[in-house]
Amino acid sequence: MDLQVTTASREELIQFCIQRGKEDAVFADIIGATVIKVTPTIVAKWGYSVTATEAAMQEFAYNHVSHDIVRVPRVYRFVQDEVGRGFLFMDYVPGQKLSELDLSVHTEIIPRITNIIAHLGQIQHGQKPGPLGEKGPQGYLWGDDGVDKAFVSIAHLNRYLNRRLSLRNDSIDLSPYPLVLCHMDLVRRNMILGEDNKSIYLLDWAHAGFYPRFYELAALPCMSPYDEPYERPLIAAVESMMQLTDDEKRDLKLVHYARAATLRWQFPEEPEEA
Repeated sequence: MDLQVTTASREELIQFCIQRGKEDAVFADIIGATVIKVTPTIVAKWGYSVTATEAAMQEFAYNHVSHDIVRVPRVYRFVQDEVGRGFLFMDYVPGQKLSELDLSVHTEIIPRITNIIAHLGQIQHGQKPGPLGEKGPQGYLWGDDGVDKAFVSIAHLNRYLNRRLSLRNDSIDLSPYPLVLCHMDLVRRNMILGEDNKSIYLLDWAHAGFYPRFYELAALPCMSPYDEPYERPLIAAVESMMQLTDDEKRDLKLVHYARAATLRWQFPEEPEEA
């Protein structure tokens, strides 16, 4: 019998997923999340790596993107158990992962993803960088463990970056840039070509947040080093589309320097106030 996701109790949702385990999983990662079908149209993504932040960012994207340009699975529920595992219930998306497509045949994919990035870069949200919620950013630009607490302001993010850049006597100021929606994990396995062979669905919003637009470009070389037919053409297309200013080009390099420092050394947590 199908679970009534919208009305079931927190305990019922958690127990359903645990009982199913990895049985008939749509996707199962050894150290990450498991995705199981709950009903013919709803899946649950669950595990220690699934967070309220991911659910909030996916829900924001669903509500703000143009579905003519990109689709995002609708979020129905998010709950968490006592040991910190998250359970995210969302639309099931049938179709083909872009990682299964031959890009020499599907030559429209790179231009379409470039257009999706351009579209996300038009969606602004306040002056608090990073993801929604109380947790800090995760992903390729933030070291192995990410940032524990959320940045409260652009000045707070500047201090985080400048502590790392001080090792090379450099500094950055991101205050001139608007903060826009960035997905930050645009590997092909996170995108599905729908059964209509037209719609592209963007999955896995765990790394998403609000940053200067060049952050999306900064993340691209960090994630797909073994997918050369995708990575190099996409970076070139996004660079051509963005037409970064000299200041943006400089600051993008500084973001990469800060990332390298984070991967090599440990730094104390930045205070919220100066």
